[in-house]
Amino acid sequence: MMKRIISVIFFIILFFTGKSYAQDSAITCSLGFTFEISEDRSWGYKEPVIVDITPGSPAEKAGLNINDIILSVNHNGTYLKSYQTIMSWFNQDPDKMMLAIRNFRHAFKEYTIYKDCRHSDAIREAQLAPVFAFYSLEDVQTRRFVVPVKTTVNENALFHNYSTFSFVTSDESTRQLDERINAIFIRALAEVGLQYDPGDPDFIIQTYYSYESNPMYKPDSPTYGSYQPVWRFDTRSNRMLKLPLYNPSEAVRVDDIAYNLEFGYRFYDRKFVEAGEMIQIWESEVQERLSSQYSLVDYLEMNLPLLLKKFPNVGNKSFGTYNVNYQKYNYTGIGYNMGDLKTVASVDPGSPAARAGILPGDVVINIQGQDFDHTSQSLTEGYRRFIAETMNLRDKSTRYTDSNGFKECMFWDVSKYNAVSTAISNNRRYKSAFSYLFNFNQYVDWTTPVSINIIVLRDGNEMNFAVTPQITVSSHMLVY
Repeated sequence: MMKRIISVIFFIILFFTGKSYAQDSAITCSLGFTFEISEDRSWGYKEPVIVDITPGSPAEKAGLNINDIILSVNHNGTYLKSYQTIMSWFNQDPDKMMLAIRNFRHAFKEYTIYKDCRHSDAIREAQLAPVFAFYSLEDVQTRRFVVPVKTTVNENALFHNYSTFSFVTSDESTRQLDERINAIFIRALAEVGLQYDPGDPDFIIQTYYSYESNPMYKPDSPTYGSYQPVWRFDTRSNRMLKLPLYNPSEAVRVDDIAYNLEFGYRFYDRKFVEAGEMIQIWESEVQERLSSQYSLVDYLEMNLPLLLKKFPNVGNKSFGTYNVNYQKYNYTGIGYNMGDLKTVASVDPGSPAARAGILPGDVVINIQGQDFDHTSQSLTEGYRRFIAETMNLRDKSTRYTDSNGFKECMFWDVSKYNAVSTAISNNRRYKSAFSYLFNFNQYVDWTTPVSINIIVLRDGNEMNFAVTPQITVSSHMLVY
């Protein structure tokens, strides 16, 4: 398993410069997003829709989001244009690109995206964070999970027309619970730009639910507790959490199921499909099997925002597959040469490193007391050794398999943070200088410094720089 992790590390470094294109043999320019031509008649039909955004990229910095519909590229309309034609417009200007997009917030909004053009051998810290994720798996979540949500869509509805919503009037007997559920809807839909407007809503939301104990449940069943753990992403804390649910793809004995939960919601158009008529335009329903008590409200607080990620670009209507890419790392703006991972190949203009005075061509020899004396081989061997020899410091109850298929991913044991920090500081054995990417955590650097001391070699002279990094958070979820 460790050999597999390390064998792909430098492949990942070479591969991570995707979503880029070459301008010449030395310079590669990146925009940091990918798109697909939509075949969804309700969302961006025959137009390009953004399906992925690279952490730390120009697209992310500009404010683009997954599911944005691209209306034009450099003032060229995209409707009915081929993928190849649209891509050909990306190179019209060597420095920037004009995009017009549509989403729930904006019927039309233009962005100027300045290309990230750097030496083709340069790799950014946003790309290195997942490579060295085992220093802090808490801060790098590349996860995939499935939710058993079934969805029905009315293809006569054009979802970009909608901007406001309200709710069906509740029965008095369920009013208190319904108000709590409605509050989750309001919070989650506001994040994509939809507004709660009980006075004149574009669509109405109706919910239905049940939560029942299983009379056949046997807590002393010999197979109880033997099933795969279920992890899902909590959008409130940006953390994957283990839940008392059964994997929807796994067969489970009926006497191991403690509760059965069902929840569904429908959206009814009242303006656009047939004026004056209430026409159903969307329905999603989920049925879950629970291994222990997990209240409906607690379930919905975490899972309803996930269910709503299917709207408006539904993807698979039989279930939902969720790809999470979450990163939190120290950004200095240094791009390292991929050949040795210590020569400064680029420095982002206006970045913390640029403000401190670090220049392309500098060779980093020490960061925060950790020598940059590695070769590609010694860095690989040290990282492999670190992963293997610190497994006993991890919390076994947090074990999970990431989206790359690595099965021994675990968070650090909170009670062993000091031992983790001590191990990471052993640079001679582990070549762990790139742990600076996460040293805002006490388990990485017990002192959690505000600034990072970087020593470089420039024209044969050692130069010392105090760089105050920006703690950068990037979170994207692709649902299909």
